[in-house]
Amino acid sequence: MDEVLKVEKSENGIYELGFLLVPNITEEKLPEVFGNLKDVLIEKGAQIFAEEFPKNIILSYTMEKTINNKIERFKEGFFGWVKFELKQADMSALDAKIRLREDVIRHLLISTVRENTIASKRVVGNRRHGKGGDVEIKEGGAPEMSKEDIDREIEALVSEKPAEVSVEKEA
Repeated sequence: MDEVLKVEKSENGIYELGFLLVPNITEEKLPEVFGNLKDVLIEKGAQIFAEEFPKNIILSYTMEKTINNKIERFKEGFFGWVKFELKQADMSALDAKIRLREDVIRHLLISTVRENTIASKRVVGNRRHGKGGDVEIKEGGAPEMSKEDIDREIEALVSEKPAEVSVEKEA
């Protein structure tokens, strides 16, 4: 007779909080602010099992947050993350609590898995597939083209008509 295994389903989920702290926090005060943010998680019943201490980053674009009825603009901030386990029912209350913090510019709460999910770097190849098969790429990163081929390619881009470019293979 087949044995049936009972798997106890947990009502807890695995989540990750990514956050961006205001840049005017001093280096000496940063551990305290990070600890206070983790205390908010623990206070809601979260069990923290992974984290990355916030580090200063330059932002790709300016972010705004209203602090004390004044719009503040930020071009940098301290980015960090915390991975934790928490009941799904407590997530909306946690989100609201973090949203009210004036030291957090933005945050993101996502559902994830317990395992480490760091993506590996992609290997950049040295071959490109062309119309007639593979084209050997020189060390500079572009296929070898004659001046006429380059002129035809530019003319095609300007006139928005496709041009036939012949790239010679090296033997």
